[in-house]
Amino acid sequence: MISLDRLQPALQSPWLPLALLLLALSTVFVFRGDQGHFYRPHEHNGVSSDHLRIAVNLSPEHGFQRFTHRFIDEDGDVRYDPYNRFPIGGYASMKLATLPFEGSPSAQLYAARVLMLLFFAGAAVLAYLSLCRLASNRWIALTATLLAFSSYYLLYYNDMTANEGMPDFFGVMLAFHGMVIFVQEGRFRQLLVKTCVALLFGWHVLALLVPFVIFGLARDLLRARSAAASSTLPPPLCQVKHAAAPLFRSRYLLFGIVALGFGLSVLTFNFTMEYIALGWRTPLTELPSFESMLRRSSVDRGFVLLPWDYVPVLEVQFSKIARMFIPYSLHGSGDVHESPTWLPELWVPVLGCALSVAGLIGSIFVRPRILFATLASFGFFWALPMRNTAGHGFESIYYIGIPLVLFTIVLLWARRLTNRDGVIAAATVAALILFVTSSFQMGRVGFNAESAQIMRTAEHDLRTIRKFVAGEHVTVLGLGGNYSYIFHWQWAGPAISYYLNQSIIRTTDDGFTVMRPRVDTDALLTPQNQYLFLYDTAGLMAWYWSTYRSVISTAPLAREEFDVYLIDGTVYYLKEPCYGSNLAVRLSLHVFPEDLDDLPDDREQHGFDNLDSYFYDRGLLFDGKCLGSVDLPQYDIAGFRTGQVRVDGGLEWSIAHVVQGPKLISEYPSIVSGEPIARSEFDLYIDEGKLYYVKELCDSEDVQAGVFLHIVPEDIDDLPDARGEYGFDNLDFRFDVRGVLFDGKCAASVGLPQYDIARITTGQFDGVNRIWEVEFVPEVNE
Repeated sequence: MISLDRLQPALQSPWLPLALLLLALSTVFVFRGDQGHFYRPHEHNGVSSDHLRIAVNLSPEHGFQRFTHRFIDEDGDVRYDPYNRFPIGGYASMKLATLPFEGSPSAQLYAARVLMLLFFAGAAVLAYLSLCRLASNRWIALTATLLAFSSYYLLYYNDMTANEGMPDFFGVMLAFHGMVIFVQEGRFRQLLVKTCVALLFGWHVLALLVPFVIFGLARDLLRARSAAASSTLPPPLCQVKHAAAPLFRSRYLLFGIVALGFGLSVLTFNFTMEYIALGWRTPLTELPSFESMLRRSSVDRGFVLLPWDYVPVLEVQFSKIARMFIPYSLHGSGDVHESPTWLPELWVPVLGCALSVAGLIGSIFVRPRILFATLASFGFFWALPMRNTAGHGFESIYYIGIPLVLFTIVLLWARRLTNRDGVIAAATVAALILFVTSSFQMGRVGFNAESAQIMRTAEHDLRTIRKFVAGEHVTVLGLGGNYSYIFHWQWAGPAISYYLNQSIIRTTDDGFTVMRPRVDTDALLTPQNQYLFLYDTAGLMAWYWSTYRSVISTAPLAREEFDVYLIDGTVYYLKEPCYGSNLAVRLSLHVFPEDLDDLPDDREQHGFDNLDSYFYDRGLLFDGKCLGSVDLPQYDIAGFRTGQVRVDGGLEWSIAHVVQGPKLISEYPSIVSGEPIARSEFDLYIDEGKLYYVKELCDSEDVQAGVFLHIVPEDIDDLPDARGEYGFDNLDFRFDVRGVLFDGKCAASVGLPQYDIARITTGQFDGVNRIWEVEFVPEVNE
């Protein structure tokens, strides 16, 4: 057995904690695996794809413009939708990382992810180096860093390919490291360089500078007054001048002025690029970046989401702070926006408030106070002025200072109170385990073989599409500019919008159209594709208007949120006026066949085909009109029910249509001409393999209740596998999709199974109790 004494030299090595940190950080690369090539479900709400698209578009060809789309104006000139809200550093670094992989979107995405993870690792190393100086103990610095960086939020957003994610976060940690060295060693030039580099990556570093300059000026002023009190005071007329002198001589003030000037120069560069992109025709107040500043700060009341008089402003922030302390392996929930399963929802903001107060108060009792106080408070200096972005999940990572400060203080006190290194060693081991397990679990979130195959197929479709467009740059993304909704099927919308927007200009009238869903017309140029389809725009528009005119010339089945039509075996949904938000609704469509044997095997036990889908999978938005369609199955259909699904799973509205209604009405006289096989509230008849329910004096109340129909076969082996354990077939149905009410009469029919039937039990129920019930043996088996 190895003696602990022999391990002491290794444990005392200054490089071992750093080596362990790097080893732990390597797991975030290893555990992501192949999924780094694909977008995960609902990943980062499209922010990743938007920013990566901007970075990939950055090139001399476009004058180093940062833009999301290009388009051709009415004069045939190329114009840009500029996006200069953030400094260029993060985009330039992503461009350099993806440059070797041009032409392969998945490889570019993977390269950008790796770069973001490198920024994440770099930020962790900088935090560790800073804490080494603040705590004067490498093991405490390692433990506090691992605990803070195992946060659910940090691990969830550490590969978000966005400028305001890891590049900006790295810049904050870089600037703070410069502050630590300046306070401890007075190296002012290094502070300036690191801060200016940080400002090239993002604006969040400004939130770090504000408290640092304020606290630094306050400290210089207090020191100056203390020195003045111990010396001979100047004449009274000079007292005011001498009181202000320390402020003007302070290097904190000089630092603030230089940093502010550099930040303004970066902002001026952004504004200038937008002026160029927009042809120098746009006023300053209408520049996209300027409007973004107003929105984020809630200065422009037209964009206010979280004004000061809205109570949850602080509640949201405190909830984020609480979750920043919880490693993913202890979170217990797969959703970054949900509270831990073991913590009551109401206690989350309370816990966050308590931790915030503890961090701010605790920073007063450790030295150097200015650095701990800056680290603990800078998150608020961004979140509160920019409160309109308080709902953004990734903004949570900028509360990293509070867990870093609290973990460090607690570890320092634990070591001081126990006077034992074993306590810190145990905490380090626990922190390593928490980080590695959290990294492993986060790396598996949302990844599966099916999602990877979707992305591979989509990229194959895009390669086919690019062969057609051949660099002509006239591809339309969606219809009427609503491309973001057209591509938002399942969860792959952000990925597809990134793949297509790399090198394609958006137009509105001619050229090609790339879209989802598939529409079989002569305009379809890629029928072999599976997810994304290319069309000749003129032909597609001709089809669209022809279909629209055909639909509106027909009487709808019902007028609800969407008007519903049935034309030649196709159900159409039409809404006008219509907006992008309407495309996100989920439509319910349940189809009931005449013969249950026509159903797929997995649907037989349910008694109907489920064709539910989101509207953006079935329809288009063009010229303020939403038009979607679903082809009904080819088998004989008794009826269908369709509607709109609410968020809670219920139906916003629904309608039922009996396809066989006219046939039932025509057959009614012949049905009732014979003797019923059973009598109850309804007379029951069997004819040609169908069971009929009829009633001579019938009203709407008679057909409101559901109908249960249980069939026992002669041979139990004839039952579907899913029904074998019950001993009977369940063919329950709703009268409104299999029956009609006409002239005071009602009739419904159900196709019976093909096997020999021993007994039939049927009747009606109101959801709780059976209203009537009858049991009989079919005559054909007697």
